[in-house]
Amino acid sequence: FTTILSGFLSQDGFSKDLKELAAPIVNSSISIYERVQHDMLPTPMKSHYTFNLRDLSKVFQGVLMVLPKHIPAKDDVLRLWVHEESRVFRDRLIDEDDRITF
Repeated sequence: FTTILSGFLSQDGFSKDLKELAAPIVNSSISIYERVQHDMLPTPMKSHYTFNLRDLSKVFQGVLMVLPKHIPAKDDVLRLWVHEESRVFRDRLIDEDDRITF
């Protein structure tokens, strides 16, 4: 994921300093994925709480769909990444306590 994201952020149109965000974003995404997978286990009421690497790839798929003009600065990239993390993981959580934990 780091190679894919850094290659994407290296394309023409993106600010040169955005590429350095690739590794921290990927590492943080993996940490969130591992934490969600470990802490939010499926139960009879939460049987859809099954998280796999496809969910992690959906985060990056969403990030890779953006046009350079929409993320001119580091804060914009981070905001997009937080949005995608929330879209993929938080939106599936049905319990307010789980959302707060996320």
